[in-house]
Amino acid sequence: MRVVVAVLMLVLAVPAQGASQRRASLKLASLAPLVVRGTQFGFRERVVVTYLGSDQTTRTVGASSNRDGRFEASFDIRLDRCAAFTVRAAGTRGSRAVLQVEPACKQKGKGPPKRAPAIVVS
Repeated sequence: MRVVVAVLMLVLAVPAQGASQRRASLKLASLAPLVVRGTQFGFRERVVVTYLGSDQTTRTVGASSNRDGRFEASFDIRLDRCAAFTVRAAGTRGSRAVLQVEPACKQKGKGPPKRAPAIVVS
């Protein structure tokens, strides 16, 4: 009887571990205004979403996921396509996700210095 109980407990524990394997994630939906979409959060989980700009500007909004664990959060800011920023989402049930945006376009003053043309005097 003890063996049956031990096997039953093991079988019931395996699906619980598999269910915790989901990973919350964030995707960029829009830059003007800034909108992010979250997926794989908990069922109707309350989420605090924080924007951190490269100039250390922060904004925070709240959202709630639906029964599928999805939500959309909108910030009242407009960014250009070259903006670097981070968005973090933290759910009340432990779900966490980070979106790090580092654009490929060059920022002013960045990159290798330009060389002056060579002057040849003969």
